[in-house]
Amino acid sequence: MAEAQNRHTEVAKTMRNLENRLEKARMKAQEAEHITSVYLQLKAYLMDESLNLENRLDSMEAEVVRTKHELEALHVVNQEALNARDIAKNQLQYLEETLVRERKKRERYISECKKRAEEKKLENERMERKTHREHLLLQSEDTTQDSLHAKEEELRQRWSMYQMEVIFGKVKDATGTAETHSLVRRFLAQGDTFAQLETLKSENEQTLVRLKQEKQQLQRELEDLKYSGEATLVSQQKLQAEAQERLKKEERRHAEAQDQLERALRAMQVAKDSLEHLASKLIHITVEDGRFAGKELDPQADNYVPNLLGLVEEKLLKLQAQLGGHDVQEMLRHIANREFLASLEGRLPEYNTRIALPLATSKDKFFDEESEEEDNEVVTRASLKIRSQKLIESHKKLRRSRRS
Repeated sequence: MAEAQNRHTEVAKTMRNLENRLEKARMKAQEAEHITSVYLQLKAYLMDESLNLENRLDSMEAEVVRTKHELEALHVVNQEALNARDIAKNQLQYLEETLVRERKKRERYISECKKRAEEKKLENERMERKTHREHLLLQSEDTTQDSLHAKEEELRQRWSMYQMEVIFGKVKDATGTAETHSLVRRFLAQGDTFAQLETLKSENEQTLVRLKQEKQQLQRELEDLKYSGEATLVSQQKLQAEAQERLKKEERRHAEAQDQLERALRAMQVAKDSLEHLASKLIHITVEDGRFAGKELDPQADNYVPNLLGLVEEKLLKLQAQLGGHDVQEMLRHIANREFLASLEGRLPEYNTRIALPLATSKDKFFDEESEEEDNEVVTRASLKIRSQKLIESHKKLRRSRRS
């Protein structure tokens, strides 16, 4: 009875051990499948990245060239904007100075015209008063002479020579002249005086007409100066407003050019970082007969990015020439296999943990022997690598067949 019970206990213990081993093997298989799927995804992603690397490099080179041209154009635009701003400022200053000079000159001219007009006005008033007095004097003399002629004609008709002598005597008494010739000369002198007065009157009238015309002309000039001064001021203000508007436009254009320059500089910095990263990847390739053989590029130099681009181009051309006689697909497959194996060895994920198996005791000799035999049947690391490699090759063949 005790022997049967011991045998039953041994069988139960063996069953538990077998179940534990089966569970461990199942966990290992699940973990291996999960690791295989993760590595396959990583490999597919890396293969896609390797296919797009050349296109990305070409696009980056084109972007660098385009950015360089844009930077040169922006430098030219910036210089033009600065020149236009300086020209606009100089023109504005010149217009302001010209406006001040013209205003002062116009004010002086207006004051001089006013002074001349006042002088002409006073002179005209004096001439008018003088002419009026002379006209009154001439009218009085004409009236006296007409009355004398009328009386003389009347006496000549009514009286005889006697009466003429009496009248002549009276005239002598009135004039105080005893001789007839002197009396005649006096009458003739009155005629000459009258002629001179008539001539002077006509000259004064002509002078008066001329002065009135000059006055009207000066008045018109004064009005023209007033209106022309206002028009000039308005035109100068308009020119100043246009100059200020052009200045604002140039300032806005300068701000836009500055923004474009900043964007171009950022793009240049990104291109520079990308080229430096690519150059670090190609540092093991040397070009002995190239332009940059034995030269160290200065990152602070102005032509650092073009030189770095030329260096990367030479290395890529050399790499392309070296790969010309090889099967690129086979090399890529070999590199992918090596990277995959290296990743299996050194870059395992955090969840890829190892389960420590319990140590066998001296009591379970039979169980230890069986466990050793069954452990040999469990998938080892080498067999897992082989199976993973076969899965990768089958996946690649399937993708090639789909592409073809």
